Amino acid sequence: MKRIAAVAVLGLMASSAQASFFGRDASNQAADCSVSGAGKCVSFYNNTLDITILNNWNIGRGRWEESGAGGSAQRAAATAGFLATGIAGWYLPTGDNTSPAGGSNQFISIWEEVGQSFAKLSAQFDGVQGEDYWSRTVYATNTTAAWKFDAGDGILNPFVHTLELYTVAVRAGDVCTENCNSVPVPATLALLGLGLAGIAAARRKQA
Repeated sequence: MKRIAAVAVLGLMASSAQASFFGRDASNQAADCSVSGAGKCVSFYNNTLDITILNNWNIGRGRWEESGAGGSAQRAAATAGFLATGIAGWYLPTGDNTSPAGGSNQFISIWEEVGQSFAKLSAQFDGVQGEDYWSRTVYATNTTAAWKFDAGDGILNPFVHTLELYTVAVRAGDVCTENCNSVPVPATLALLGLGLAGIAAARRKQA
């Protein structure tokens, strides 16, 4: 029994090491923060894509404009990211319905890593709307359209620039610059705690 519990915890620890999302607080430091509430994370570093993702997925709506003019989704992403972290360089995630998960399709990569459901996307990020979000990827066959990501079902489709959609902000690399040891998201820490509790219970039973 003791050996089984120990193996379970080793598996949980391995899972922690492989976690994709790591919380960053208002000082852009690694933190055991929550998705929502008073102690919520400002952003999450994704070590698969090597990008930081703003935790707030309800930063406003806007048109798609390559110039990033005022009122556009691009400007909303850049502004919200800077105001939340004090660091510039934020933009819309990439995504279309032909590219595989990865740097060219950040939306699909995020969707797959959270578990491919709106409920799980909402559990990972704050304020997720079950609506369409603008992608940074241009629709190649029609210059008046870009790709949009449906947070409700994970599907990407082209959409005309003139209409307003929701915005989420990402940034290349990790915003953390000091004391950046990876801190797993709270759910992983909770699982690890359960595993340690299992070992303790097994030891008491053997005694």
